[in-house]
Amino acid sequence: MDAFARILVGVDGTDWGLEALRQALVLAPEQATVRAVTALDTTPAVHTGLQAAHFAEILTQEAAAARDAAATVIDGRPGADARVVRGKPVDVLRRERDDLDATLVALGGRRSSRFLGAILGDTGTELLNDASCSMLLACPAADGTWAPRRIVVGLDGSSYARDALAVADELARTSGGAVEVLSAGAGEEVDRSAAWAERVERWDDADPVSALVAASRRADLVVVGSRGMRGLRAIGSVSQRVAHQAHSTALVITAR
Repeated sequence: MDAFARILVGVDGTDWGLEALRQALVLAPEQATVRAVTALDTTPAVHTGLQAAHFAEILTQEAAAARDAAATVIDGRPGADARVVRGKPVDVLRRERDDLDATLVALGGRRSSRFLGAILGDTGTELLNDASCSMLLACPAADGTWAPRRIVVGLDGSSYARDALAVADELARTSGGAVEVLSAGAGEEVDRSAAWAERVERWDDADPVSALVAASRRADLVVVGSRGMRGLRAIGSVSQRVAHQAHSTALVITAR
């Protein structure tokens, strides 16, 4: 699938970052390119005064360990590699995304307290605000190995929601999973006679974010379409809020 043709994964040494890589490898077709990148930014060490060199070395060692862990997960898969790139995480991921012409950026949905992860900031939000390509925010499976078998999709008849549904349908076909199509409008009138409405299995009077977040509790993956709004206009968008609040892995499909 085109959405998973070229995947950039941010690996920060946390279990969540490695889970993003594992899930990216599950989603990636055999011929896909998967690039796992660990950003090494030693500038925060400057603020530790006489201990700057020591903390810079800690960061360097953690970055190398993160890369090695990613390489172990990749396990020699063709088209996949792991690397350390110097720079601030969001800047590194933007450059690597553009260099790869990535169709998807995958990140861990949560942070741990490890030193390297603690300095990264809210990279996911910044990259979602860019709306340059689709994004995956990964959460581990509650039990066993993650697979996209229970997929929830939000559908409202828009072109970007239909794009999300098309991706979900293809994932279900290749994984042997099932798609549940949900439509929510916070009480707004919806034309249920429209052609797209035939795919809706559940109508919900709640607002779309609340309905999809609730549905994510019983899903492996929640898929939403993005209209591609950037910067401040993207703040508060349904896709961003669902991506950050979902209890499962969230996939935001942005049309290229």
